[in-house]
Parts: sequence; C-alpha cells; structure tokens
Amino acid sequence: MAAYRNYLESKGYAWAFEVEESECLDEGRPLVEELEIDFYDISRKVLWSMRPPSAGVGLVSDFWGPLLVILIYAALVVWGQLAVVSWVLSIWVCGGAIVFAMARVLGADTTLAHTLGSLGYCTVPLVISRLLQAVMFAGGSLSLLVRGVCLLWATYTASCWMRTQELERKRLLLAYPVFLYMFYLTALATGV
Repeated sequence: MAAYRNYLESKGYAWAFEVEESECLDEGRPLVEELEIDFYDISRKVLWSMRPPSAGVGLVSDFWGPLLVILIYAALVVWGQLAVVSWVLSIWVCGGAIVFAMARVLGADTTLAHTLGSLGYCTVPLVISRLLQAVMFAGGSLSLLVRGVCLLWATYTASCWMRTQELERKRLLLAYPVFLYMFYLTALATGV
C-alpha cells in the first residue's frame, strides 16, 4: 500500500490522500441520528397505513420508512432475484410522480415527497397480501380474494393519506390513479 501511495504522490495525486481536519462536533453522532431515521415515527406511520386516522396524517416528508416498506415488498416480490429490486423502486418513483401529477391537476396542494411517502407507506397491505400468499400456499379463488381485498385496502389508505381539503369532493378522482398504481404493483407480484 505504501508503494502505491508513493507512486501516486510522485505523479501529483497527493491530494487524494490528504485528510481534512474537521472542527465539527457531529462526528460523535450515531448514524441513525445523522440520517434522521426515527423508528418510532416509522412504526407509527406503518400502523396508520393499516388503519388511517380519521383526522388525517398531515404532511409526510419521511424517506426511510416508505423506502423500507417498498424494499420489503420488493424482496417478497422477487424472492432471490436482486436485479428486479431496482425495477420496483423505479415503479415507486415513476408511478408516484404520475399520481402526484394527477393530484396536482385535481387541485391538491401536495408535494412529491408527500405523495411518494404516502404511496410507500400504504404498500403495507400489499406486503401483508404477499406474506399471506406465501404462508397459505393457496391458489385460485382464495388467493384472488386476498389480493383483491388487500388491493382495495391499500387504495383506500393511500387515498386517505393523500386527501386534502381541496380534494374533499374529488376523492374518487384521486382514488382511480392510486388504484391503478396499487394494481400494477399487485400485478407485478402475481403476474395477473
């Protein structure tokens, strides 16, 4: 290693090995705190995604919780095919952008971060659907019933999370693109 370093320093790349002295006091903070990961908030929002509060959830600007839920769903969908995880993440971001655009067209005062957070957290019923299908090993009408109920459940919770005062009278117009988004995720998992 020393010979490699001496060679690079002789060629003028000594700057690559310089260590900048930091006077910042943040070096002692744990990584969870540095990345602003709040496990209590994530667990609370996961519970809300299964049963949304009647007062609404407010603005969701969380990143790590929805990403965790989407990664769990992707792991259950692909089950050993790691290359497909990027495809599921792309569907989350691109589909969320389409739902965001539709919500803005309908007059909602929402952000892309809120839409991605809402759709990410509200994928929990689809995760439950995949777990139930893995445990039950059932096919046919029972599997279709489980997928349908969890699809409607995910659509309902995501629509509740994204509802604002501007969309109070346009709930079904927003529920339709959310349903298509959740349906696509379900179809991706099952092939149906």
